[in-house]
Amino acid sequence: MAELTDYEGLKAVVADYLGRDDLADRIPDFIRLAEARLNRDVRMRVMERRAYHLLDAGKNELSLPWKREAGDWDVFLEMRDLVWRCGGRTVNLTYLPADDYSTRLQEQGSPVRYAIVGKSLFIVPVPDQRGQVELTYWAEIPPLSDAQPANAVLETAPDLYLYAALVESAPWARSSVPVELWTQYYREARERVRESENRGRYTANVRMRPCRRI
Repeated sequence: MAELTDYEGLKAVVADYLGRDDLADRIPDFIRLAEARLNRDVRMRVMERRAYHLLDAGKNELSLPWKREAGDWDVFLEMRDLVWRCGGRTVNLTYLPADDYSTRLQEQGSPVRYAIVGKSLFIVPVPDQRGQVELTYWAEIPPLSDAQPANAVLETAPDLYLYAALVESAPWARSSVPVELWTQYYREARERVRESENRGRYTANVRMRPCRRI
C-alpha cells in the first residue's frame, strides 16, 4: 500500500480501499469534497494563522486574508482572536453582528467590537487614532494538487483525510462497504484529532474548555 504522505500517496490509498479501477478519475473529486468537509468540521493548530494591519485614524475596514495560490494558500475561515493595539493599550475586540454594525457607522473612538461583512473586517467605533489590528484566525486547508502536493493537515492527520475522502466516494462506489462504516471511521478519527488538539493546546494541570469543538 502507498504511504499517506502526499497527494499521490493519498490518491493511491483511496484507490486501494475502493478497489475500483473505474473510479480512479473520480478520486481527485472525492479529495476536493473531503477538504470542503474538513474545512467545515475541523479546527486544528496547523490551520491557525496570524496577520497584522495598521489602520489610520478614521479608517475601520480591512480585507480578510483571501489568497488562493498553490504553495501560498491563505483563505480566512473563522476568527479565533482579534486585538486592537494603540498608544500602549491592548483591547480584545468582541464580535458585533453585521446587522448591528450598520447602526454604528458614525461612532468614533477606541475600537471595542468588530463585524465581518463578505470578505471585509470592520472595527467599531471607527478609530480616532492610528493603531494596529492583530488577527488570529483559522485558515482554509491548502487543497492538495499536483502543484501543491502536501499540507500540514495531511501530515498531521492522514487518517482523517482518508476517511473523509472515502465518505465522499460512497455515492459513486456503491460497494459492499456501507457509507455508515466510513462515516463512523471518519467521526472516530475526527474525535481523536480533537482530543489530541486539546492535549496539545492546554497544559495537563489546567482544565479549560476549548473555544470550539471539532
